[in-house]
Amino acid sequence: MAMFLEMSFWFLAAAGSVFLLGALAGRKKPAAIALPVLAAMVLMLLLTAIFDNLMIFAGLFDYGTHTLSGLRIGLAPIEDFAYAACAVLLGPGLWWLFEALASRRKGSGHSIPPNDKA
Repeated sequence: MAMFLEMSFWFLAAAGSVFLLGALAGRKKPAAIALPVLAAMVLMLLLTAIFDNLMIFAGLFDYGTHTLSGLRIGLAPIEDFAYAACAVLLGPGLWWLFEALASRRKGSGHSIPPNDKA
């Protein structure tokens, strides 16, 4: 397996884990988040396909073939799409995790004291 494809799988697994943990911590209902996340994923992957192909066609950058799988969508290597998918999963996942952490701190009375020395 090509190095970047394998690395992409690990990043996607980590992003998916953060997304699931965030959804659980934020007590999000799957039916409520499925459509927005699917729409964001489709949009990000479509934009990645368009702009990666344009930038590669324009000669702004190129990839060495020894580290890639060889699978492409147009000129864009399939590995590039993992970054967009990770962003879609990490964004809301981290948001929900931090939101849950803040609400737990607020509810327990533990908070960070203000910095009076500023």
